[in-house]
Amino acid sequence: MRKIQKGDKVQVITWKYKWTVSEVEQTLDEKFIVKWVNVVKKAVKWQGFVEKTMPVQKSNVMYYCSKCKKPVRLWILLDKSWKKVRVCKKCWSQIN
Repeated sequence: MRKIQKGDKVQVITWKYKWTVSEVEQTLDEKFIVKWVNVVKKAVKWQGFVEKTMPVQKSNVMYYCSKCKKPVRLWILLDKSWKKVRVCKKCWSQIN
């Protein structure tokens, strides 16, 4: 189980997109593709310039807790039925 998964809200904590809250579209090995973050224009033959979303390193984003309204770290714990669950470290709320 990964701490940050597809569909999670994350906050970018570095470069020009700092403090941007957005959603993860795709997870790669050590990177995430985050909606409307790190968008570049790429020249494509016969199509002109196309906007493309480039991946972001996983060290540059943090999970955004909707209860705390802050970027937080996550724990992976076992619940009573021995299933892995993700938990916010600040407010101890369980995440899906």
